[in-house]
Amino acid sequence: MPSVRRISATLALVAALGTIAACGPEEASAGGSGSSSGASAGASAGASAGSAAQPSAKPSAKPGGGSTGEPGSDCGQPPKLPAGHKMVEPAVPPSKGSMSAKDAQPTCTPNDWIYHGKGEAKYYLFAEEVKAELATGSGSTKSVPVGELWMHAGDCMTNQAAVKAPYSCSGNIYDITVDGEGKIKTIKEVWHP
Repeated sequence: MPSVRRISATLALVAALGTIAACGPEEASAGGSGSSSGASAGASAGASAGSAAQPSAKPSAKPGGGSTGEPGSDCGQPPKLPAGHKMVEPAVPPSKGSMSAKDAQPTCTPNDWIYHGKGEAKYYLFAEEVKAELATGSGSTKSVPVGELWMHAGDCMTNQAAVKAPYSCSGNIYDITVDGEGKIKTIKEVWHP
C-alpha cells in the first residue's frame, strides 16, 4: 500500500507542475504578423501621441531565459499600459452617453496575459467628442461613431449573432483614456482571438 501512495503522490506532483508550466507564452510567432493585440495584452505600445495604444504582445523575460511573472507562472512581467490608459470591461451594455465598467486586470493564462474585469463597476460618462475604434482583427481597428461602438458592445453582451464582419466579439475589453473631468475621450476595443 505505501508504494501506491507514493505513486499517487508523484502523479499529483507531476500534474501540478504541468499546470504551472502551461502558463507560459507559446512561440514568438504565435500572433501571426508579429504582434497580436487584445485582451491577451497585444499590439504596439509605441502608438502615436493621442491614440489609444495597447500593451505589448509578449511579456518581457529576464536575461538568461527566466521569467518574472507571478510566483509559479511563466508569463513574464504583466503588460504595462501607456500613461493615461486603462483597460475596462463593461458590466452592462453601454447606453447613450454613459457606461458602467469594471477595471480590467491582466491574468496569466496558457495563452499569455488576458484581461478580465475585477471589482465593482464604475460609472463613466463620455466626453462631447469621443474617438471610438472597433477591432477588425489582430492589431487592426476601424474608427467608428461612438454610438456604433455602444451598439457593438451591447450586442456582444446580449446578442452576438447580431455582430457582422469585419467585427467580432473578442473579449469585451476596451482600452480607454479620460479627460480632466474623468469622461471617456478615447475608447478602443481590444482584439483577442
